Formats: sequence, structure tokens, C-alpha cells
Amino acid sequence: MNFSTGIHNSEINSTILNETIDFQYYIPKQFNINEKYHVYYMFDSQDFFKYGQINRIYERLYKNNEIEAAIMVGIPYPNVEWRNHHFQPEGEHTETFMEFITKEFVPFVDDKFPTIDSRDSRLLMGESLAGSFSIKLGIHYPNLFKNILAFSPEVTDEFYDEIVETDGTKDIHLYHTIGLEEQDFITITGRQANFLDPNRELNEVLFTIPERYEYKELDGGHIWKTWKPEIEHALKFFYGV
Repeated sequence: MNFSTGIHNSEINSTILNETIDFQYYIPKQFNINEKYHVYYMFDSQDFFKYGQINRIYERLYKNNEIEAAIMVGIPYPNVEWRNHHFQPEGEHTETFMEFITKEFVPFVDDKFPTIDSRDSRLLMGESLAGSFSIKLGIHYPNLFKNILAFSPEVTDEFYDEIVETDGTKDIHLYHTIGLEEQDFITITGRQANFLDPNRELNEVLFTIPERYEYKELDGGHIWKTWKPEIEHALKFFYGV
């Protein structure tokens, strides 16, 4: 691994998926190989870096002693079709991809980086379908993950039932947002969608289930202009000092 400050690109050969998976990672400015770090696991990581500028937000907060030290590791999506098959809650390869993350990717990260090997120190992050995937992964593997950030997740009827009925939902810390302009919009696949109402319905039951839960309805739509300002609040929610 390259431990110089900045965003790096690498890859991991997966036996479970029988393919090579590209990933990104960010080494913070004050990195010390002899210290241990929380890990932000980002799905759609190229968007978190490019549009969310999460590394810059982290550096400002850490410099001001507002959050604990962390590194970032993320899976970018190569194309929209791949994203639908791997991140959609009922996607063709979603279950297998979760197996890859839990059995190969997390052990790989813990081996290659100086991480804190604890569910408390792993944060799953995603927006839209990647947010749905983060929730699904976290509630099915609460022994590995406690903290989940989901911006505007897609909540189908089947996924709603899965979240409510899965035992692991009660063990998580969840930061959950939706935009007020997401009641009628066009997705990147060209589909007409309503994310606002299903997320409101989910919130009506979720506030009684997870160990810790924050829900926000934001001014704006299904875009990074809406999500980016929430990154600071979310990082403080999970790892504020």
C-alpha cells in the first residue's frame, strides 16, 4: 500500500466474485503507521471524493479536533448497470457482493492498513442505491458493522420489510436523510421515482428500532448539492469528540 497522503487507486482479486475489484483509499495528512484508525467504507466512492469532497471535510474537522482519526476505503462503480446489479437491495449480485465485502474485503483492509478491528470503528457510507446497500450490509452483518450513513436510499416494499424484520437493525447506529424534492424525480437510469414517501414510511418505524438513529428531511433533491453539507454532521454523529 502507498501510505503517502492523498487518494490512491488499487485492486483486490476476489475468489468469491471470481474477478478483480478496483478500490480507492484515502490516507490523511497526519497519518502515522503506528496508530490505529477508524475506517469509512464508501460505496460510490468516486462520487464521495469528487462531489462530496469528503476528504477535505474530514481534514478540516480533524484539524479542528472535532472528529477522531480515520482512513477511507471505497468501492467505485464502473458503470450504472454494474451498480444496479450489485447495490440494488434485490440486485442479481448483491448477496454475493456482500459476501465479498465481509469475507474478503474487510479482512484485507484490516491486514493492509492499521485499523481498529471493531464494529464500532467501521462506518458504511452510500447515497441512493449505495445507501440502500450500506443499510442492507449493516443490518445483515451487525457483528462487523455498527455505523451506517445512508443518503436518500431507495426503499422498495421488499426492502422495507427486510429492514424492519431483520434482527440486526436494532444493533446499528444509522444516519438517514431524504430530500424534500425526491417525491417525483428522474433517476440516472431514466426511471420516474418517488423516494420521499417510502423513506418517510420507513422512518415512522425506524425511530423505535436502531440503537441510535438520526433522520433528516433536507431541502433539495436527489443530488450531491443536497447531500454534501450533511457529511460534516454525519461524521460528527459517529465519531465526534
